[in-house]
Amino acid sequence: MLKFKHLLPAAALVVGIVSVGYAQKNPEDVKAKETVYDRPKEFRIFAASSPVKAFAVNKNTLWFATDEIVINQPLNSKNHTKHPKIGNISSANTKAMIFDARGRLWIACESGVAMNSGSGTTFTSYTTDDGLPSNDAFALTSTGNGEVWVGTEGGAARFRDGSWTKFTTADGLLSNKVQALVTDSKGLVYLGTAKGLNVWDGSAFKSYNSKNTGDNGIEWNNIKVLAVSPKDVIWMTDGPETNNFNSFDGKKWNRFMEVQKGVTSILIISNASRTWTYFGSESGILRYNGEEWVDKKEVHGIPAEQVYAMSRDEQGNLWIGMEKGVMMYPNPFR
Repeated sequence: MLKFKHLLPAAALVVGIVSVGYAQKNPEDVKAKETVYDRPKEFRIFAASSPVKAFAVNKNTLWFATDEIVINQPLNSKNHTKHPKIGNISSANTKAMIFDARGRLWIACESGVAMNSGSGTTFTSYTTDDGLPSNDAFALTSTGNGEVWVGTEGGAARFRDGSWTKFTTADGLLSNKVQALVTDSKGLVYLGTAKGLNVWDGSAFKSYNSKNTGDNGIEWNNIKVLAVSPKDVIWMTDGPETNNFNSFDGKKWNRFMEVQKGVTSILIISNASRTWTYFGSESGILRYNGEEWVDKKEVHGIPAEQVYAMSRDEQGNLWIGMEKGVMMYPNPFR
């Protein structure tokens, strides 16, 4: 079933704040039926001089990247360390960061991939000389058994037992340009490519595109953003080129039309009673509760003007890479 939504004006710019209380206002102006907060929500911003396109956070440290450099910021300190090089490669134009199941930090950038073991700030870097299909890396994901996948301009690669295995169209990929990656709770790896969606089941790739997913399936094949819900529902879009989304639960496809253009990231959170899907773009945050789309900060509570990356930590707090830093927003389900 097609679902439609028309956007409301964007929120005001928020920059340079370390700890702030944000009060919800004008509930009579809210179109959706979502509950409006009656108390301010406090959040923290770790400031940066330019947009943060990628980040990763653990219990003690925030790592984040602008277009120019990677920065290490301890959560309990104002001091930070800049890393113009990560191993033997430049950290410029970092596209993705993750902590894997073993606590190792991985960074994907236009010069290759780098890994920090979790102790100190020393990196080991990997390029085509080490087994990558291309040095221009776009995306990362980790499986529960410690494998790490990277998507690049020239294919995908899996890091296991200290070495890389390459995958290209010759192995079943729809395209060698792998732009997005996620892993579900069963260990299936989803790869968003320039020509559709691939799913790695441990031995082979399944393929989904506009030709084989039906009327509610993929209408465009250039998948640039992927996310997985706690219930293993996959969401996807092609970022700046359309304002449509798809979701896929492994059997059924849904298509959502004319929702939001320029989506850079998707984050799904849930508890026993509700599921919220957040869409980040250069227009801010859009939230979907399964029935209603909410883009007013007075309702969803997140005062971000531009959003480039999102994640959730073990305590349920939301982390958002935005126009001038990284925001930590307290668990919205509390």
